[in-house]
Amino acid sequence: HLISHTHWDREWYLTYQQFRVRLVRAVDRLLALFEKDPDYHHFMLDGQAIVLEDYLQIRPEKADLIKSLVQSGRLVIGPWYVLADEFLVSPEALIRNLMEGQRICREFGAFMPVGYVPDSFGQIGQLPQILRGFGIESACFWRGLADEACELWWQGPDGSRVLVAYLREGYNYAASLPTDQPAAFANEIKNLAQTLEKASVSEQILLMHGTDHAEPATGTSACIDYTNQNQSTYQVLHSTLPEYFQKVIEDLGESPNLPVVNGQLRACKRSPILPGMLSTRMWIKQRNHDCENLLERWAEPYSIWARYAVPQDPLTTGYLRHHQQLIRQAWRLLLQCHPHDSICGTSIDQVHEEMRPRFDQVQQISEEIIGQSLNMLAGTANT
Repeated sequence: HLISHTHWDREWYLTYQQFRVRLVRAVDRLLALFEKDPDYHHFMLDGQAIVLEDYLQIRPEKADLIKSLVQSGRLVIGPWYVLADEFLVSPEALIRNLMEGQRICREFGAFMPVGYVPDSFGQIGQLPQILRGFGIESACFWRGLADEACELWWQGPDGSRVLVAYLREGYNYAASLPTDQPAAFANEIKNLAQTLEKASVSEQILLMHGTDHAEPATGTSACIDYTNQNQSTYQVLHSTLPEYFQKVIEDLGESPNLPVVNGQLRACKRSPILPGMLSTRMWIKQRNHDCENLLERWAEPYSIWARYAVPQDPLTTGYLRHHQQLIRQAWRLLLQCHPHDSICGTSIDQVHEEMRPRFDQVQQISEEIIGQSLNMLAGTANT
């Protein structure tokens, strides 16, 4: 299963706007490739819906085309809004991340039902429970395990399980495939597959054909066709993660007898988990915690209480309903600070300077909603 994809760090060693210039070019090339080559079957946009938003702000005229590609299964999007660090954001923030991601994806018709977290610096123990709460029964990641098999069960503290595709060799394992040299491509496919075959329980082998900020490789479909015609060891499919999981289940059964790993995953034998980032640029962690606290414990609960406690009046209840849209906007701004290279403090200085106004705006929205809600509640008191 050859998965064409890109891993899109929204901001990191360049700023968001600098990377967006590259994003527009990459997606433009992808759309042109889909049109030119009907045998280029699939491309995965890194599991985060914000990539679509960032692109369509510049190319709004492409929205219908993207919608048709998503609905046909050629463009694979979601389920997340952003690829957050799991340890440095609140549990509620992870829930909102999935809610916002799926809300956006549904506007295009579908989202990928896989908990794809390729580059999080370790995995929290309750992610299986969170994913199952959203109807997601499988996960795919790189960091946090050691020499486990490529297919396994991951179980949370409450007993929730998800079927895992463990990217033992990384989310960019097949990134260097020479798609301009069919014979060399076929030979390299064989070498990569033989390495993973030793650690695979099923007959399905997952090759991730992409890396950080990668553009689609134009020769992919021709090289796949050449490989399948000139060797019989492996059949190469231009595939998707859902298709891979479906084939694994067909091989092993609906409840396959696989090894089980439990809870938090922080092993670093095969991939670093960079624990130093837990205290890097501590002001980011502090501002994020303050903003999460304002939204989760003040703005939202008091807004809801005011909505139901204030006497029904079109002038007040209509306005209180608009708090929901304002709070959603605050959450979106906060979630944009949660990608791992942002919240972890591992980017260039300018990236983190641009996080400050996002935190400021979340605080401003939250405090104004808190003030209005408390004033309305106070006005209902019979003194």
